[in-house]
Amino acid sequence: MNLRLTKKRAQILSVLQKHHGMLSVKDIHARLPDVDLVTIYRNLDLFVKEKMIKEVHLGTEEAQYEYQTEPHHHAVCTECERVIHFTAPDDKLKKVLGLKNFVVDEIEVTVRGTCKSKNQS
Repeated sequence: MNLRLTKKRAQILSVLQKHHGMLSVKDIHARLPDVDLVTIYRNLDLFVKEKMIKEVHLGTEEAQYEYQTEPHHHAVCTECERVIHFTAPDDKLKKVLGLKNFVVDEIEVTVRGTCKSKNQS
């Protein structure tokens, strides 16, 4: 699909690119109050489908959206909800998974635990 970058699409994408992290729909709407929520949701769905951004579910909260310059994974502190971004080689992860007769297109890892600052208390 050849995605036409309208003014509102460009605004939404720009917010995600400049943030360097994850944003919820509410966060995006707060930065773009003139863009209605339906437009934001519709365009985020389109961006995810086109693999321009990632939709990340880290817990019971609403989905978070992230523009990734390089693929990475997430570690979430269950105490303070801090999110740590980390990379891990997909080829090694595929080996560890050991899935036979299955072609892995994408790997998304979310690790949960407590961050070091909580463990030192």
